[in-house]
Amino acid sequence: MRLPYFNRRQQGVILLLAAGLLLLWAWRANFFRAPSSPPPRQLNFIFVEVSGPGAHPGVYVFGHPPTLAEIWQKSEARGPAPATAEKVTSGRRVEIGEDGHYQVLPMHGAELLTLGLPLDLNQASATDLAALPGVGFALAQRIVDYRQQHGPFKKVDEVMQVSGIGPRLLEKIKPRLIIAEGKETADKCR
Repeated sequence: MRLPYFNRRQQGVILLLAAGLLLLWAWRANFFRAPSSPPPRQLNFIFVEVSGPGAHPGVYVFGHPPTLAEIWQKSEARGPAPATAEKVTSGRRVEIGEDGHYQVLPMHGAELLTLGLPLDLNQASATDLAALPGVGFALAQRIVDYRQQHGPFKKVDEVMQVSGIGPRLLEKIKPRLIIAEGKETADKCR
């Protein structure tokens, strides 16, 4: 079997086509672009509000769930910190008295929503729920009344059973609501 003979001109065209195909492949494989940076790491900040006369009030940010000792230190609270290793979750308020007694409570609704944290549908007061977009105080009170008459909500979608909440409003408020399991209004007291 005899191989075909190509003159110089034909060889040049073949080389140009091969180079073009190689460049096209390299371009499609992103060889000429700088490597893309990795996606930004999702930072999960923990927001804890400190209130009361026994510390500097404010919302403090932590990179991890803090212990009460860390909260005491950051807020410059008076007296010794509680000797517990329990962690405080995001969206909680630590109320510290002059004598060092404390309570761990949920943050108020408007503060939670401002920080991008959801409201617990089964624990939120009418004032907290009124901070939701499109929900006034009257509708918030109907939600609380419904919850008191029928018991706690099992799913966020059940809030549509309250008069005045339709599919559009539910779509608007659903990302801002959660059903937390086992949360008490006041967690700890000393």
